[in-house]
Amino acid sequence: MKRQILLVRDRLENAAPSIARELGDAGMNIRTVSAIELAEAAPADVVMLTIPAVDPIATCWALHGLGHRWVVAISASPSSQECITLLNAGADYYLDAWPPAAELVARVRVVLRFSGWLDGSYDQGLIDPSPACGGGQGGGPLYKDALINSSWI
Repeated sequence: MKRQILLVRDRLENAAPSIARELGDAGMNIRTVSAIELAEAAPADVVMLTIPAVDPIATCWALHGLGHRWVVAISASPSSQECITLLNAGADYYLDAWPPAAELVARVRVVLRFSGWLDGSYDQGLIDPSPACGGGQGGGPLYKDALINSSWI
């Protein structure tokens, strides 16, 4: 089964069509959604979005709490400080919104490969997927409220 990628177009209006096209052309299963739609979307293997500077920790935790496996922060104007801040806040990976197409595809494949390895760890009992340990699916209303009410929507 192909891994599901959600690309949140909010704050990426100029880059989102190009990102979606390049990843789709590479055979990846990508769906573009708005931030509002993301709050109700089924959990995906990867969520790619611009994370707000106001409360990046709450945003990352809300996304993981909803069952999204990997949170990839995308920046239209990347900086080392922003990368460090977002990775420390809970983003799993950080991307420039405008890399060359081949680099974008290669970087997303790395994230998908990590996701596959994580699946194997769950299956072998090496990682506890229970919600108390940060895993599991769904998340419930608390996480959805946090995501919907976060400042980036």
